[in-house]
Amino acid sequence: MFNALLKNLSILKKFLFVNLIFFIIIGTFTILYLNNVQPNLIKKKAVNHIQIIDNTISHIDRLRIEFNDQDIRKFLFSTRFLFQNIDRVIFFDNKYKLVGDTDTLDLDPRSFSQRLDTIEL
Repeated sequence: MFNALLKNLSILKKFLFVNLIFFIIIGTFTILYLNNVQPNLIKKKAVNHIQIIDNTISHIDRLRIEFNDQDIRKFLFSTRFLFQNIDRVIFFDNKYKLVGDTDTLDLDPRSFSQRLDTIEL
């Protein structure tokens, strides 16, 4: 039956049929692979984030940091090594007002200052 079906098809339909079977097989293996690998990746990232959060809490407690702009900014600049493995950390106060952000760590204030003296070559 399968053989008779393929004999009656044109070359284009045979080509499309073979591609359909091929991509169904590859798609099935891809879905199985992602279902097996994805939970491990999420678990690994979650464990890293939990560890970073615990370290941050212990540093804030140990250094007696208050949740105001000045103390959080000083804390972020002094402990920037804590946040190397994550993209962004945002600190809010009790009223959900933004207090600190790790995106400010990449900004060096000296890079925005203009040079006042003239350099001649």
